[in-house]
Order: sequence, then C-alpha cells, then structure tokens
Amino acid sequence: MMKSLLTSVLGVSLSSLLVACVIEDAPPRRLSNDPRPTPTAPGGSSNPGDPAPPVSPSPMLVTVDTDQVMTADPGQGVGVFTEYAKGGKWHVWWTCDTAKTRQTCDFAINVTVASGTIADVDASHLQGGFSVTPTASRVEARVTTSSEVHGITFTTSPGAVITLEASVGGIKDGAFLFFVQDGKVNGGYTETGGKLTNPLQLQGNVP
Repeated sequence: MMKSLLTSVLGVSLSSLLVACVIEDAPPRRLSNDPRPTPTAPGGSSNPGDPAPPVSPSPMLVTVDTDQVMTADPGQGVGVFTEYAKGGKWHVWWTCDTAKTRQTCDFAINVTVASGTIADVDASHLQGGFSVTPTASRVEARVTTSSEVHGITFTTSPGAVITLEASVGGIKDGAFLFFVQDGKVNGGYTETGGKLTNPLQLQGNVP
C-alpha cells in the first residue's frame, strides 16, 4: 500500500568548513495513490491516446568542491550525498528519516562514468541485505536503509564526470541529492529556488 505524503527536514553540515546548514522541504519519498503509467515498448503505446511514459530530464552538470566532507544525522532525513577527493576518489552515501517516520527507505543508486572506468568499488558500509553490481563503467546499489548511514566508495580517472541517478521508494527527485559547491550545500541552489535534475552529473573542481 502506498503511504501518505511525507516531508522531511534534513540537517547537513560541512565538517571540513565548520558550517552548519539545514535543508528544508525535502521531497516526498512516498506518494499516496501515486499514478503509474503502464510500461510500453519504446515508441509504442498500450492503448491509442495513452500519455507517453515520463522521460528523465537531461542531467545537469555541477561542480563538486574537492576534498570537502558533509555530515548528516542518520535517521533524521532523506538524502543522497556525493563527495569527491583528489585523484578520482568518490564517496556516495545516503540516509533515511526513520527516526521521525518509523519507516524505512528503499534506495536504488546508479552511477555511471562518462569516460574511463569505475574501479575499487567498496560496499563494506552496506550492512544487511543489499545488492551491488559493478561493471567497468557503472555501479548499482540497492538497499533498504533505516537509522544507519549506507554508502559506497569507488575511483574514476581524476576529473572524470559521473552521472548519479537515485530513487527512494521508486521516487526520483533532484531535491534528494546533496553535494558541496563553492563552500555551500548544493552551491546555493536551494537558496535561490533552483532545482537539481535527477539524474545529475558531477565533476570535482580539482582533479
């Protein structure tokens, strides 16, 4: 059964900058009576006049401050966080709002690299039942998260662009995604009313 509309408040701090930020009005992670289009073959429709299936937006490219680290209280909000360190080292991690809602979050995380390969995938921070599928250019992780921090690390060529696609309970929304740009969470997109795409492309500002 679909659960009622939920709104989370996610506290995020940039530990390396000693700046505390609060991200408000996070997106609903589950919708009640959520209409789902019937899957159809590419270019086709199950019935004449049926609406076309939704199309993912073209990914926005954002720059991530290199060697900056974020922290969030596990269980207090829904978010997917991306950090980049020099030399092509990536850390993608996520939290749920279980402490507030008594519900878990079913995360599906897909990362691809535009050029080069994804290597050194480490999923040791995923406890319990989970699925991780790495290939030369993609890593996929699926796990149910509650009051813990889950995440993966991997490496790419220094300066490579990755594309991150994340869903929670089947819902994709750019407001779930967080990174550091110009010393601010999401580069101030939230402050200016801007909206991030999901999928989202990310690149470290210093390779």
